[in-house]
Amino acid sequence: MKRFAIGLTVIAALTLAACSGGGRETARSPMLTAGSALVNSVKARGANGNAPLIKVAVTRASLDKTPGAVLEVVPDRTGLQDFLKLVGQRDDPTPGKVEVWQSSDNAQIILREGVLVGTKGLGGDMRSAQAQTTINGFDGQGGGGERLITLARLDGTAQTVPFSCDVTQLGRESIQIVDQTVATHHLREDCAFGETRFSNEYWVETGTGKMRRSKQWGGPTYGYMTITRLKG
Repeated sequence: MKRFAIGLTVIAALTLAACSGGGRETARSPMLTAGSALVNSVKARGANGNAPLIKVAVTRASLDKTPGAVLEVVPDRTGLQDFLKLVGQRDDPTPGKVEVWQSSDNAQIILREGVLVGTKGLGGDMRSAQAQTTINGFDGQGGGGERLITLARLDGTAQTVPFSCDVTQLGRESIQIVDQTVATHHLREDCAFGETRFSNEYWVETGTGKMRRSKQWGGPTYGYMTITRLKG
């Protein structure tokens, strides 16, 4: 995953519950240590364009040795991995649990039932996003409606955009996550506002309803990222 820019916006409505353990946790967590190594490799490339990039092969053994949940995020624009840890979660009056995941260089993505509803530290952040229309489409029937997404501009201002979205069921699909074959429902969400358009894809685990993989738009500045729930 690329080295993140300095965070522009705090998602004010969310109170984070930080994990305990600090550096000791990273020291005994192979996947989180790997994420730190990836960030260091990007720094090295900044100083030396010939420095090799690190590609981490995820194994069941390394996941078993890593406490807690693990998320892999790969931005389309760079193709660089990072492994995120869960640092906060909460319920609120809106259906769907909110989870806050933190990267090796302290950027954050915020998910509601696996749907991206905010970012912090990516540059041009998604300050907030409604997700209920999307989540409602996971019931097997598809659906759609309006999604309000607030995007930060690089000058510090923000714009709330009313995207019109449609969720389409693409059928059952088995995906591979490390050493497991996971049965999922594959969905696509197509959203548009004027000339701005994006399409998200979701793979929701059959039976549990848990989002195991997705490809989601993080705004016009950041672009798309592929998110895989490796553990937890």
